[in-house]
Amino acid sequence: MKTLLLLCPIFLAVMLGCKKDDPLVDPEIIEAQKVAALQEQFHGKYGIVSSVSSEAVDVNMDGVSSTDLFQEIDILPSEKNFHFDVEVRIYPKNPLSAKPAYLFSQSWPEQYIRLENEEWAGGPGLNYDPSLRMDFLRQGTARQFHFSDDLKLLNVLPSEQENPYRWVKPESVTVDPAGRLVIVNKWYLYTKNGVKQVSITSVYQRFTKET
Repeated sequence: MKTLLLLCPIFLAVMLGCKKDDPLVDPEIIEAQKVAALQEQFHGKYGIVSSVSSEAVDVNMDGVSSTDLFQEIDILPSEKNFHFDVEVRIYPKNPLSAKPAYLFSQSWPEQYIRLENEEWAGGPGLNYDPSLRMDFLRQGTARQFHFSDDLKLLNVLPSEQENPYRWVKPESVTVDPAGRLVIVNKWYLYTKNGVKQVSITSVYQRFTKET
């Protein structure tokens, strides 16, 4: 009986020691598992499903204003294959990065107009002129972001040198119940009524986990 009583504390001490070294509670492994779960849920490319402006605009200069930007910018829908996509990239820490990396990028058809002596900067103050030629260019930039605790919001961080008129940082990026990204941007659009600043709400759905 004495032998058994002596063995019990020793066995308990060994078990506690093993639990302390249990890899399942290793903070680095927990962090890696968290990043892997976020990759599975969010990492990939998202195609645009809809895009609606806060007020009706005439971007295609046909004399009819609409809030549906798929009608006003005919190259915007995903099926046109101009790839105005959103990319969410989530990478675990590695020898070159001590922390996981979270990157967000949004491509958009930026309007470019050649004026007499310069190029339109993309901001306010330009009136409609039928002699001006307007072209769309697919452009965007990558920014860092972090998730809210409930994973319903992607907080996109400003870059070091933000352009106030082009490649603007989203006002908000939320996740709807279907897992789609709902993005609100404020953009200046050149229209048949001159330049207007509008709030644009676009919905994006993931079509691939590859980036």
